[in-house]
Amino acid sequence: MIKIDEAMGIIKDQKITWPEEKVDLGDALGRIMVENFSSPLDSPPFNKAAMDGYSVSSGDNSNKYKIMEIIGAGDTPEKTLTMGQCSKIMTGAMMPQGADKIIRVEFADEINGFAVPHTPEPALNVIKQGENLKAGDRVIDAGKLKAKDIGIIASMGFPSVKVAKKPVIGVLTTGSELKNPGEKLETGQIYNSNGLQLSAQVSEFGATPVYYGIIADDREALSTAVAKAFLECDIVILSGGVSKGDYDYVPEVLEENGMKTLFHRVAIKPGRPLLFGRKNNIFVFGLPGNPVSTYVTFEVFVKTLIFHLAGLEYTPPTYSGKLTRRVKRRDTERTEFHPVIINGDKVEPIGYHGSSHLNAMAEANGLIKIPTGVPEFKEGETVSVRSI
Repeated sequence: MIKIDEAMGIIKDQKITWPEEKVDLGDALGRIMVENFSSPLDSPPFNKAAMDGYSVSSGDNSNKYKIMEIIGAGDTPEKTLTMGQCSKIMTGAMMPQGADKIIRVEFADEINGFAVPHTPEPALNVIKQGENLKAGDRVIDAGKLKAKDIGIIASMGFPSVKVAKKPVIGVLTTGSELKNPGEKLETGQIYNSNGLQLSAQVSEFGATPVYYGIIADDREALSTAVAKAFLECDIVILSGGVSKGDYDYVPEVLEENGMKTLFHRVAIKPGRPLLFGRKNNIFVFGLPGNPVSTYVTFEVFVKTLIFHLAGLEYTPPTYSGKLTRRVKRRDTERTEFHPVIINGDKVEPIGYHGSSHLNAMAEANGLIKIPTGVPEFKEGETVSVRSI
């Protein structure tokens, strides 16, 4: 059994980097952008009106201002203003030469072609060129693109971005006791949650899942499915069959199909039987069959590999808060991930009965990490929470 850091080191030692491609911005949501994005221009690219009103010189205290033109958003001002003159201007429009202030529209009346202020204007109401962003400023770090990132990149005028190849990830669930949702359960059987859960995690992370279904505890059937997945996928994930039971064929069958085991058994709770291997440029995870173990090991290890193969470091969203009650455990040999609820600056531990207790995850929106050798976190202690 190896420690988590050692397992992570092995994953990050893999030297292959996936190819890159350009995709249209409209298709880039959830993809992994492989380069930092810097602004090619100032934002805004010109001095612009922050509200509707009348543009004037801030040094001009005239009682009234002759309206020289009307400037809408997208228009190019044609007049250069002098004392006693203004342009009527709309929010977002370019400021004319000679003006650096806007008297908001509700602070003045229009009388016979003049703007006549009736209330003093205390603000300039102008967004200056480059006030939000200077050309060359870094805007977005390389990583998984979110909706807000798409908007920011579009605002800079880019129609496409460079992203890592979208990996194809095969999902196989093993176990003769498994039935698909909707089928009738016989004595000793359970519904297969891992197949759909893992496929959803793959999709949610911007990769393409290929689900191979339930594979019975049969060496020949498992070998056939594994061989097919090795031909079709970049990463293959199996759940179940990686421990030491009589029907746990996964490690042997994977090696018979050409996979080299890089590690097997990690000091993590849940997820100790975790296996990681490689066949040429195909990577393989054997995840434990208990559903919380499957979920957690995907979050911690599989996501790390996907980012690493794109040439990047995966940093999950984390928050900090104070525990509302003590979290205590007996086994300190492994690093434990415990489900919690993040509520503002408070962290509430969930009643959790171990790796088969999938329903506990319905309440959870985070995981706290309890390091090896630590028996408890005390009530009121500040902890770091990994968002899920």
